[in-house]
This record gives sequence, structure tokens and C-alpha cells, in this order.
Amino acid sequence: MITVLFRWDIKPQYEQAFKEGWSEIIHRNVEKYGALGSRLHKTHDNQWISYSQWLSEEHFNNAQNCQDKHEVARVKMITAIQRTYKPIIMVPVLDHLLAEATTHSQLLP
Repeated sequence: MITVLFRWDIKPQYEQAFKEGWSEIIHRNVEKYGALGSRLHKTHDNQWISYSQWLSEEHFNNAQNCQDKHEVARVKMITAIQRTYKPIIMVPVLDHLLAEATTHSQLLP
């Protein structure tokens, strides 16, 4: 398994379009290319960061530059992006991230 970290600067007027395109691409990657899911974050200084988990680096590479019915989603993202930073591919070493449902159930009285 690998994790890929992405980072972008998004044009403020295109944030909604970016989120829509990003979501569609993520669903495509899960359904067709071996992605295990992803999260999208926005920092206080308006950078957008996403990390996704994949079965392998090969699965991640196979999902890149594919021409398919999701081209409209890709265009939404590209139009919204002011700057793209190079993706960082990471291999998990230690994992202490809890599932959201587990975390919340432990906080209940």
C-alpha cells in the first residue's frame, strides 16, 4: 500500500468546481484503479491538500492520464487550479489513524 500527498493553490472563485471534479475523480479511482479512498483538506493559508491511499504504486500510475468519461471532472479541476505541486508518494511505516466511527464512539459517555 502507498499514500500519495497532493497540494494545490485553487482560484477562490473555482473552489466548488474543484471539489466537484475532485470527488468525481476519487470515485473513479476507487471504482476502477485500486484507490482505497482519499481526503481533501484546506489549510488556513488557502492551500488545498489531498492524500489518497492505493493498493500499490502501479495502481496509482495506471490511473494517471487516462482518457475516459471523467474528462469533464478533470477539466473542472484543471480550470480551478492556480498552482499544482508535485505529488509525494509515501510508504506507510507506522499507522495510528483511527476510523472516524471508532473515534466518535469512544468519546460518548
